[in-house]
Amino acid sequence: MIIDDIMTDKITLHGLGFVQVQLEGNQRLHVWHPELPRRTCFEHSAIHDHRFDFVSRVLVGTQRNIEFRVDEHRGGGHILYLHEGARTACGGRPWVPDGYADLVEVADFTVGAGLEYQQRAYHFHRTEPEGDGRVATIMRKGMEYSRGAHSTCLAGIKPDDEFDRFQWSPSQLWEVVSDVLLGQKVTP
Repeated sequence: MIIDDIMTDKITLHGLGFVQVQLEGNQRLHVWHPELPRRTCFEHSAIHDHRFDFVSRVLVGTQRNIEFRVDEHRGGGHILYLHEGARTACGGRPWVPDGYADLVEVADFTVGAGLEYQQRAYHFHRTEPEGDGRVATIMRKGMEYSRGAHSTCLAGIKPDDEFDRFQWSPSQLWEVVSDVLLGQKVTP
């Protein structure tokens, strides 16, 4: 299946606990903040892949990136969920079960402000903001593929397929961006 719709909102909330701002030139600003809501199943579903290669430059804070190898087989500890198709009313894509796997950690590193890290399409990872939880990155997409991305969720845990990317207003999200990038709260 080809994914033909793109997120057209300039700023939205992501279920992995960050604000996503669409930028020109195939780039996105991602801003983590400890007060942002996340999927209810976040602790069990943060490992995911992307349908594109990317380079991410840390602007503020320190980002931890943990990479995983996926060993697919029957009865694995995690269920793979394919994200393809039109976006739902909540702004996400459907969660379609797509097999079982065990996840094996293969790398764990931190990236400080001013440095970059790369992630290849369809390679599983999770990111965690370090320090006070305030991190900002610029992600630049590389080669993009038509097959959808995956999230994983621990077997037996219901994925939060109804996380509402629009539960915070754009002005609330911009306040979070200002707090992290400028280090001070602003009132819209």
